[in-house]
Amino acid sequence: MAKYISGIRAIIRQKLRDEFAEGIDLEWENDELDILILDCLAEISEHSADVVIEVLTTIAYSKVLDISSIENLLEVEKVEYPIGHDPREYRNVDYLDNETIEIDTTLTPNAGGSGTLTGTVTFATGSATVTGSGTSFSDDLAADYLIRKSGGTRWYRVYSIESATSLTLAEPVRSSDNGADTVDLTEYCYGAVYLTCHKLHQLTESSSTLQPLLERTLVLGVTGQAAINRSRVLINKVTHGGARTPTEMKAWGVTQLTLYRESLTRLTGARTSTEYPKN
Repeated sequence: MAKYISGIRAIIRQKLRDEFAEGIDLEWENDELDILILDCLAEISEHSADVVIEVLTTIAYSKVLDISSIENLLEVEKVEYPIGHDPREYRNVDYLDNETIEIDTTLTPNAGGSGTLTGTVTFATGSATVTGSGTSFSDDLAADYLIRKSGGTRWYRVYSIESATSLTLAEPVRSSDNGADTVDLTEYCYGAVYLTCHKLHQLTESSSTLQPLLERTLVLGVTGQAAINRSRVLINKVTHGGARTPTEMKAWGVTQLTLYRESLTRLTGARTSTEYPKN
């Protein structure tokens, strides 16, 4: 189970021997640790990014896509266009600037669009069947349209439409989307493009994109840097144990950072560049 930032801080304090005790002040404030956490998160993301599929819609006759709305984006690796083919149709992208990419294809995109469905749409965890009440799936949707629960983060591709109140998705519904959506608010879009995006990892009080190995790497980096930073503060304070204490803390911090760098190296897989067809 992923740990949120408070849990990561607690582990870091244990390693630094800075756990709360009655009558003893903590050596590191949360703000101090959070600055180091964010710094290490960015570095970890450069080696092993959070890979996310984002969805954009096309403009008629244009291969250009505006990526300025994608948060925490490091790079777009590739796009799937058109979607729904087997095997998948991947394309390379060309960066026109930091906010604009162009699909490397000879195809001419049609106009995409979006809207909300009428009625109440109900999703069921583990099932590809979506049901409706007061809906008009047959009129509003078609195969390869995408639908998303209001407030949700995942778009589901429509595989087939069975009736005005029943459709089948191309994949089962995830647990976070289970249940009936708010009436008239289920989103849909068409003319969609899937973008494989590399993003910065996120760690907050309620969410985390880190897997256990990345959590361990983060803890190594933060504890090492925190120890070295504190040794610099203590170097002339003999009341903290004399000359050896800051020296030993610095040495321990260096060891932690060495382990951190080794872990980063292991995270970095051999990146290969794939040329996808334009047709």
